[in-house]
Amino acid sequence: MNRAFTRHEELQYKAAVLKQYEVYGYQVAYYVLENEALAAQAVMQALKQLFQDEQFFKQPQSEQKQQTKRAVMKHSLLSKLPARPSSLGII
Repeated sequence: MNRAFTRHEELQYKAAVLKQYEVYGYQVAYYVLENEALAAQAVMQALKQLFQDEQFFKQPQSEQKQQTKRAVMKHSLLSKLPARPSSLGII
């Protein structure tokens, strides 16, 4: 079946792939943050980032899992930063 996905089919496919990593991502985020709400937020941000990465969906599952872990770790650590990075002199 070598036909192009319709937009709806593409969204369903991406959602199904990302759903495979939702629990794993939450486990990673919770381990880092020890906070349910922040972990859920970090996973949501990571999954949004991955959703926009077309290359993510072309990778083998093992690479997808590693990329998911990196994205979740990134967003988990970002959530630990002070709300106003400019107060640290970072613009």
